[in-house]
Amino acid sequence: MNQTLRILIVDDDEVDRMAVRRALKVDGLSLKISEAGDCATAIAQVDQHPFDCIFVDYRLPDSDGLALVKQFRSQGLTIPLIALTGQGDDQIAVELMKAGASDYLSKSRINSGRLVQTLQSVMRLHQAEQEAALATQQKEELAKQREDFVSRMTHDLRTPLIAANRMLQLFQEEVYGDITPEMDKAIAVIIRSNHNLLEMVNNLLEVYCHEAGYKQLNFTNVDLEEVISEVVQELNPLAEQKHIALTAYIDDNANSVVMGDRVELRRVFINLVSNAIKFTDEGYIKIELTEHDSLVTVHVQDTGSGIRPEDQAVLFERFRQGNHKRSTSGLGLYLSRRIIEVHQGTITVQSEVGKGSIFRVQLQASQE
Repeated sequence: MNQTLRILIVDDDEVDRMAVRRALKVDGLSLKISEAGDCATAIAQVDQHPFDCIFVDYRLPDSDGLALVKQFRSQGLTIPLIALTGQGDDQIAVELMKAGASDYLSKSRINSGRLVQTLQSVMRLHQAEQEAALATQQKEELAKQREDFVSRMTHDLRTPLIAANRMLQLFQEEVYGDITPEMDKAIAVIIRSNHNLLEMVNNLLEVYCHEAGYKQLNFTNVDLEEVISEVVQELNPLAEQKHIALTAYIDDNANSVVMGDRVELRRVFINLVSNAIKFTDEGYIKIELTEHDSLVTVHVQDTGSGIRPEDQAVLFERFRQGNHKRSTSGLGLYLSRRIIEVHQGTITVQSEVGKGSIFRVQLQASQE
């Protein structure tokens, strides 16, 4: 420690204050020492001057060191506080440490080596904590800047994508003149690619809203049977294009109603079934809803390529994806997990490479 340390000694006994001053006078240690004989004076000095460390005696005329330590910490003072106690005051020392003291010394054991060693130790620890706090703050600020950039970027990307798709649809409808079958196919490919990109942008925006706390959910009674029926109806044409059977089975005795946000829950099942279609080249996709002990379980099973065990472990993390040539942004399953967790539910996967996967969503059935 090469810089001059500003020290405050709080003790009502002049002899004890002198003992601390003398113990701190060592070569190589530059100090500027101030003194206070009671709590009120100490508080006033701290309000007026910045200090690097404070020595606090436990027994003070207008209060005690424990109350003073508590007050300093409650005011947000983070500098080291070293408590000075009498011999045999071990329990008091424990209470002082719990209140926020950085360390303590018995007055009977004060000497130059011990006092300087304690001061240097708490100052090194305080410096490390300050550096860690600064690094954390910088990391959080950088993360916020990145998330804000992502938010603006996704908003800016959506508008031209939507406009481009609308223009392409007008070409398909031959509003601007006749097109050949080859041109029609090419336009369809572009529209589909734009749709996939728009879906990624929307997922990115949804992730940002959830993580930033901007997402407002509208919880009502949601019938998952209806949601699943809509999902099957919407995505069945995609399954038919690949000659994949997409079916749903709902247990007649199941209570399929849960409390949740219908739009967000629908997003989860759209994502799960879309992924199943994407990674299944032949066979079937089956959605099954059951309910037992007020727990609604939805399985989405496919006969696709399957997921390796090492990929399953990170599948629901942000920007993680399986080792597959058709893998996408790695946001859909992460977003699905976030949504299900907000609904106090769980989402898991079982899979075997070459045989397919089963995604399981579990939510509490509504009792209303």
